[in-house]
Amino acid sequence: MARNYILGGMGATQLQAGKPYFKRITRKRSAAQTVRADGLTCAIAAGKIRFDALNGKSVAWNAGADHEGGELLMVEFPTTLRSVQIQMEEATVGVRAKIMLTAPGQNVKADGTETLAQPVANGNYIEIKSGETATISSRTKVVFILIQRYDTANIFDALTGDLTAGVNGAETDVASILVTGVLDHEPTSGGSQAANEPNSTIVPATGPERELRQIWGKGDGVG
Repeated sequence: MARNYILGGMGATQLQAGKPYFKRITRKRSAAQTVRADGLTCAIAAGKIRFDALNGKSVAWNAGADHEGGELLMVEFPTTLRSVQIQMEEATVGVRAKIMLTAPGQNVKADGTETLAQPVANGNYIEIKSGETATISSRTKVVFILIQRYDTANIFDALTGDLTAGVNGAETDVASILVTGVLDHEPTSGGSQAANEPNSTIVPATGPERELRQIWGKGDGVG
């Protein structure tokens, strides 16, 4: 490629830092089963990441007793991402987001075996509320964002010391999330193309199923 023959190599072109990536996501807790036009809302069913039928529509933001539930978003990047920052720019009090590299129940199978990720149960997530930012400094192809509603902005209940209980979101609940990062410059760069990487199945809103080749499968600190 041309820049490889420029005196000074890739450094002289200032392309070595990769390409910038920006995506703003806005959510209002609408009635359940409202179609999300941006195509980010998904659900995990039988280990697959599904955007079809009811899976691509809104759900209640109630976190539930097990600190799961809520509305799951999958942001897939054009190439692997070198680093990513997810900022909760603004949100209603009690609305929080869990940032994960895998989704609860996602089959990150390798060699045909079933391996289900459980990042929430294993504590492998970053939780943010309004004004906070989660940073992941490592290559990844996707990031999952789980929006949930709690009774307060606090993680722990002041009286019991237990995790704050999930509650049903109000119609006025909102969240504005900004995703920024640095993409690998080459479309085929990074380990996401390797044939032996763990892979998941994506069921799009239309068209055939496809494979998602992820850098990270289930493992300590990941899923």
